[in-house]
Amino acid sequence: MDKKKIILDVDTGSDDAIAIMTAVLSDELDVLGITTVNGNRPVMNTTENTLRVLDLLRSDIPVYRGCEEPMVAGLMPERQLFRKTNDKKELGGKTVTYHYEFLEELPPSVSKAQDISAVQYLIKALNDSDGDITIIAVGPLTNLGVAMRADPGIINKIKKLIIMGGGCRQTNTTSAAEFNIWKDPEAAQIVLTSGCEILLVPLDATHRAYVGSEESMKFRQMGTPVGIATADLLDARIQAYDLMQPIECAPYGSTPPHDALAVCAAIDETVLRDVRLCRVDVDCGGSWADGMTIVDPRVLTDQPENVHVAFNADREKFVSMLFDILGKKNQEDR
Repeated sequence: MDKKKIILDVDTGSDDAIAIMTAVLSDELDVLGITTVNGNRPVMNTTENTLRVLDLLRSDIPVYRGCEEPMVAGLMPERQLFRKTNDKKELGGKTVTYHYEFLEELPPSVSKAQDISAVQYLIKALNDSDGDITIIAVGPLTNLGVAMRADPGIINKIKKLIIMGGGCRQTNTTSAAEFNIWKDPEAAQIVLTSGCEILLVPLDATHRAYVGSEESMKFRQMGTPVGIATADLLDARIQAYDLMQPIECAPYGSTPPHDALAVCAAIDETVLRDVRLCRVDVDCGGSWADGMTIVDPRVLTDQPENVHVAFNADREKFVSMLFDILGKKNQEDR
């Protein structure tokens, strides 16, 4: 069976790291390249974190450093005023957060990023392709938005675009918005209305695909570098979620590794449930709803439906996929 060609677009923090490991170790995916973007942390950090993960995997997949700032939102500091600020807390003299400056679980990288930028790479790779590349974007959509503006022709060369971002009933950064979309609303609107075939994996689905402490312990008991790293990342996320963002549909001691669900959906879309074709737009107004993912639930929408949206997920299947892929016995030989 031919592997599915993919490009990963990431802002590597803890859940991106698990997503990268899942994609690289999957037998179904051929990761052609990884592009990084400013998001969970500055792009210098997200690039370094990405390289650390690939070094752990002994992988030579090329990494391309992407955009350092959002397209427009960062030009107006007042647009940041509505953001929820409790993304870190002190506990026992230690800072607890969802994404530390660097992946402390992994040593500094030895490998280096490529010389050309993420935007240049995306345009070249897509134009040189046979239209057979799926892009999995799990951070702010700045790289893709800029690339589409620079060369609109690439839109027709994207086989499929799987995006982790947004939320209909669930938000995490403001009362209206999820982080990836909120960080660069203009880029998100460009991408979502581009005409690509798009599958959106929002918080509505990822919050239901949680991983708990018992499963983290099983990863640790594997005793492999990947199993131990996965457990370390999950444990840090569980602590942060329990302290700052308990999930109503998950028990205490759980965390959603959001980005890994988007990767698993690229492997087997049945890991998602209640997927509907909807009209989706993004609020770019700069006020209370800035960055809001606007999903039109009506049968007759004002604008054509443009995005397949997953409103739920099969948690058992998701966790099973993670164990199967990240628990490969031959991973140390890669």
